[in-house]
Amino acid sequence: MNAQQILSGLGWSTFATAVSAACQLVFMALLARLLDPAAFGLMAMAALSMRFAGYFSQLGFAQALIQRPDLDARDTTAALLMAIALGIALYVAMLGAAPLFSASFRTPELVALIDVLGLSLLLSPVGSLPLALLRRQARFKRVNAIEVLAYVVGFGGVGVACAASGMGVWSLVAATLSQQALVLVSGFAALRYRLTWPVPRGAYAHLWRFGARYSLIGFVEFLGCNIDTMFVGRAFGKSELGLFNRASTLTSLPVEFGVSAVNKVLFPALAGMQHDRLRVADGFQMLLLGIGMFSSALACGIAAGAPDVVALLLGARWAGIVPLVSVIAFAVPPTFAFVACGVTLDSLAALGPKLWLQSAMLAVKLMLVLAMARWGLVGVAVAVVVSELLRATLGVLLVGRLLDIRVAALARLLVLFAGAGLAVWCAVAAMLAGSTAAGVPLVGRVLLEALAGAAALAGILLSVALRWPHYAPLQRFETVRRWHGRALAVLHPRESLR
Repeated sequence: MNAQQILSGLGWSTFATAVSAACQLVFMALLARLLDPAAFGLMAMAALSMRFAGYFSQLGFAQALIQRPDLDARDTTAALLMAIALGIALYVAMLGAAPLFSASFRTPELVALIDVLGLSLLLSPVGSLPLALLRRQARFKRVNAIEVLAYVVGFGGVGVACAASGMGVWSLVAATLSQQALVLVSGFAALRYRLTWPVPRGAYAHLWRFGARYSLIGFVEFLGCNIDTMFVGRAFGKSELGLFNRASTLTSLPVEFGVSAVNKVLFPALAGMQHDRLRVADGFQMLLLGIGMFSSALACGIAAGAPDVVALLLGARWAGIVPLVSVIAFAVPPTFAFVACGVTLDSLAALGPKLWLQSAMLAVKLMLVLAMARWGLVGVAVAVVVSELLRATLGVLLVGRLLDIRVAALARLLVLFAGAGLAVWCAVAAMLAGSTAAGVPLVGRVLLEALAGAAALAGILLSVALRWPHYAPLQRFETVRRWHGRALAVLHPRESLR
């Protein structure tokens, strides 16, 4: 994949992300007014239960198809057959395990939810295969169109309509399954999926070796990311879990869309250059730079403007999550900085070190959550922030060691992210105080706070461009270097002549 394809893919992914994020905010606002916290808590419990099997139903088949240097019909056929077989087997297993999850969360309603939501164990992994091949072929426009359409129809059409008709938590189940079904149908319709028979054992063996390790790591990551949610659900109940879930979603959602868009393009790009460690090192630093600046600015802006953001998007009855949002937002930048580390390690097939790091951090996070739970949901949120900061730091150092990147260069990036986040937080907090004192209406306040945060971030980016005009990772990518040179000619004419 060349630089032009990467930039084109990023462009389409960014556009699709903007559309999806706007739709998600609208749907979140509508569903928050149509459903009570307990419905979101129940869905969070069901989703957590399903993900215990979900990671093994995926088994990394889609990632294996992208990462494999040479691909033929034997590999694609093996991936499809294994995805179907595992999906059916795990669905049957979840039907038997549903009462155990229900008892664990002390919520009898979970059994019926798991029985129906279990269909996702077949829909999601099978639907991911054609999308993986489209990404491998750099057909990002088609992938993004499928994903946006499926989301809008699933949640905006089916989900909102069902919630308005009084279906409660079942409206979220219907939205999820309809979205996944539409992705599956659209994906296979958009691609000539190559099949052959018979399939040699070697094709299954390669997918199993890569996929088993990938899924094991994914399962450990899932536990690490959700151990706090599982603890809250069991210790505090479904209503409190609904509050915690909405606070986490509100803070991470804008960043998650953007980071997901970048990763869908850069994972196949980095996998394609896995034997050129210098280019992978440059790609990692560019990825970390983009994710770090974007996530720090958005998350810190949401933390500073939490009272107005919650009131606008969720409504007055959710005001109790404002302290949660103000704290847990600070976990978002390190969480997504580690995503950059994870994508890079996956592209290098360096799954062993990643597994050890994730396992260690799972234990650390569990200990922190248990220790801080005495202070309620806010205490759990603080434990999440501390554990994510530690995990991101260790992840960056691990990738830096594997790619021979100097610690000083990585530390400079981390300091830059912290500075950008602090600048945005101060700007938004000052605007919140000033606009509230002036009696500006809610919508106007949020717009002013967004503009203040954007101005602060623009100032940081401008100062970086002036002080850091010849950043080496940027300069080694021809197309990026050309764009950077044009910007530099405007911002810093003397430097551009060197």
